[in-house]
Order: sequence, then structure tokens, then C-alpha cells
Amino acid sequence: MPVSLDEAARKITLSGACVVEEAETLHEMLSSHTDWPVDASECEYLHTAVLQVLMSNQPSWLGLPKPPHLRRAMEQIFGGAMNRADLPGRA
Repeated sequence: MPVSLDEAARKITLSGACVVEEAETLHEMLSSHTDWPVDASECEYLHTAVLQVLMSNQPSWLGLPKPPHLRRAMEQIFGGAMNRADLPGRA
């Protein structure tokens, strides 16, 4: 599942292709787990609807997407929230 809860690590994970159908699920997860960070280090594709959910919720981050173009875009959009050198996927 591209959007999932990792109960053991207390995080929300984005992996593979996060398509438009994942936006509502992600919104529900972020709404019910407001203090859980998002790990997108295994994310390869992010639909703009999913991005809008992330932008509206402004979660904390554990990992950046793998593709350089997506990683750079996320850094620009989320700014300081992702400005940590230890984030996985950071070049």
C-alpha cells in the first residue's frame, strides 16, 4: 500500500507511486495521527492531490522521496521542515 501507518515506528509511510486515490487515505491518517511524522524515502511518484494534502497538513518529515526532481520540489515547498542533513535520500 503506497500510504500506510507504521504503528511500531509511529510514522506515516509513503512508498512507490502515491496516486490520486491515496489522497483521502492520507488525509484521514494525518488527521488522526497529527503528531506522527511522514517518511517519504521510498516514494517514487506523488500525485498533486497527495501533495495538496501534505501541504494543508504540514507534517514533520523523516525522509525525502528518492527521485532528485521530486526531492528538490519537496524541499522547496516544505522549506525548513525538511532542512535536515540526516534525512534519507538527501544528496
